Amino acid sequence: MTMSTDTFLLGVTYWPRRAGPLLWQRYDRGAVREELAHIAAMGFNTVRLCLLWEDFQPGPARINGRAMRRLEHALDTAHTAGLRVVLALFPVAVLGQLQVPSWANGPDIAGALRRARQGQPLLIVRPPGLIHVLTGGRYRPVQCGDLFSDPTILEAQRYLVHEAGSYFGDHPAILAWQLGEGFERVHRPESDQAAPQWFASITDELKRVAPRAVSMGVVSPTGMKRRFGPRPEHVAASCSLLGVTVDLPETSLEHQVRHTNPAAYLHVLAAGLAERRVVVLGVGMPTVTNGETAGWFTDDLYARTTLVYRSTAGEQAEFIHTALERLYDDGAAGVWLATYADFPEELWQAPPLDRTRSYRTMGLIDGLGREKSAVEAVRDFARRVRSASTLPAPPPAVDAERYWSDPERTFREWWREFNSRG
Repeated sequence: MTMSTDTFLLGVTYWPRRAGPLLWQRYDRGAVREELAHIAAMGFNTVRLCLLWEDFQPGPARINGRAMRRLEHALDTAHTAGLRVVLALFPVAVLGQLQVPSWANGPDIAGALRRARQGQPLLIVRPPGLIHVLTGGRYRPVQCGDLFSDPTILEAQRYLVHEAGSYFGDHPAILAWQLGEGFERVHRPESDQAAPQWFASITDELKRVAPRAVSMGVVSPTGMKRRFGPRPEHVAASCSLLGVTVDLPETSLEHQVRHTNPAAYLHVLAAGLAERRVVVLGVGMPTVTNGETAGWFTDDLYARTTLVYRSTAGEQAEFIHTALERLYDDGAAGVWLATYADFPEELWQAPPLDRTRSYRTMGLIDGLGREKSAVEAVRDFARRVRSASTLPAPPPAVDAERYWSDPERTFREWWREFNSRG
């Protein structure tokens, strides 16, 4: 199965309705088979699977064999359904919370001593500051180092890439390997070269074990507001595919309930800086349930408190329809919706859904397995895309030198200008 470079990537991140973030721990072959077939029937051509870091790599030099076998089944099932798969390795920003393996928490004294015995300088650095992340199944304050440059973590990342790439590198279902997401939310890169060097190193390792593999990097507004990034143009230099995540709450909606300006702005900015088509990830809107009234509520997302709008099913459908049409017309390489399904209430008490209320009901399928109104919007859009012969022109380049001279200020100024145009 092949996909031309002119193919618009219409995708969704897959978490099973009943298992949710416990996908790899409570893997249900029948449910995965049924739900991936449903995703294909809705018109999607791409599905994104997040390989939760601690589920697949419980230790720096340990791989969870059972999780790998379950992944193999998911890939085979997606291939049978006619879907291309993007595998997200070591994602940190997942379902609204930051997730880091317990072995990556704090300074690595044992690793530093081991490297010293090998002739390297003995250097033990205790990273400054604390941030609450989900690690070892619990929320804990961590002092995680730079995930782009910490030697022990780098070694562990290469190990996971080597093992996964060696085993699945030739699997016909795989479209791309997404390398990392959200590192900069836990710890800023130590220098302007940390992120580009990391992407170059990890993509080199992937190519070494899987020469035909397609690599993908994802940038966030958090990184685009800092000089050290990751910058879209730096990621694009190493990765064949570039994505930008637009999930909440990075750009103020200013109480514009169904406004698609935030996602459109982030897409144009990332694509303009990289001078490349960009895939837009995380498009979605939570819906009301159990007699709730649509409106604004306070949520905990990526260790930040923010206002989020909870919509009716009709408002969600309108939002998704408008977002898909607008991003396609603006020249995006693809759009991936935030999640396939809502989750049953029994999962709401388990991390990360116990804190992240938005993702409980952001799916296209409700908690009982029924299609929401947004599904028809997806089907209509999929028919339009299939009938198109080529993609629209990509967004124009922007003044990167001016932008990076003061990215936080320029981000805000350009956003206000973009938003004022309607």
